[in-house]
Amino acid sequence: MTSNCSGYYYLIGDSVEFWPEDNLLYSRINGEKITLFVAASRCFQLLLIQQGELVSQRELFEAGWQKNGLEVSNNTFYQNILMLRKGLKLAGYEQAVIKTVPRQGLTVPSMVPVARIIPDTSTAPAEEMPSVEENLLPTPSKVDKKASSRSRHMWAILLSLSFGVGIALLAAWNSTENTNFFSTFNFVGNIEQCSVYLHSGQTSLQSYRQFIAQNNFTCKKQEVVYFTANPLVPRASVIRCEWPFASGTKNLCISEYYLEWQHNE
Repeated sequence: MTSNCSGYYYLIGDSVEFWPEDNLLYSRINGEKITLFVAASRCFQLLLIQQGELVSQRELFEAGWQKNGLEVSNNTFYQNILMLRKGLKLAGYEQAVIKTVPRQGLTVPSMVPVARIIPDTSTAPAEEMPSVEENLLPTPSKVDKKASSRSRHMWAILLSLSFGVGIALLAAWNSTENTNFFSTFNFVGNIEQCSVYLHSGQTSLQSYRQFIAQNNFTCKKQEVVYFTANPLVPRASVIRCEWPFASGTKNLCISEYYLEWQHNE
């Protein structure tokens, strides 16, 4: 499943693909697509990068929340890990992928089969690639100067292309690292004293109104709320902040998760 995803993915036990850039689990067994919360996805990626090693709760807090200026409670952390484990089972992987080491942290045991895969996006047929040998075959008496000139020209082109690709990859990497998570939310207005932002592409104003009605959800005056409802899984996410999030500015935010809520549209 590479058509709608970007970057690389982790293949777990030949049955589940984890796409960290898309916060997505994909089952090769039943075709299930499970969207993870961003924090849970980042924690899982860190565990896979350090497979076989113990990752402390402090490191996971930093990777999932604190690096983006968010505070997190132990309860929210455990809920994220629980949802991650449920997601892996929904995707058809029944064995335990994440092991808890009491009072120390989490680990993905080295015995769990995990492979990091970069999809092959090359579409150019092999026969269309330039062949230096073909350019050097005719007229043995003229091989010296012409072949040397063509070879130097070919190397210059290849070096230029390599340099350009390297610059493009570096720019893309920096752009990804600097992407503001909250930029994916759109402001929809002030509702019951809150300034409400909804996650673009998957959360509607109707689902937010259903949520606050069914959960007796209230907020403080002038509080900022970032709301996400996942259409595939019965859960919702609420991030409360003192003011709209801005990169480089300190803010006090608290995240809350509702595991059994499902909106109806």
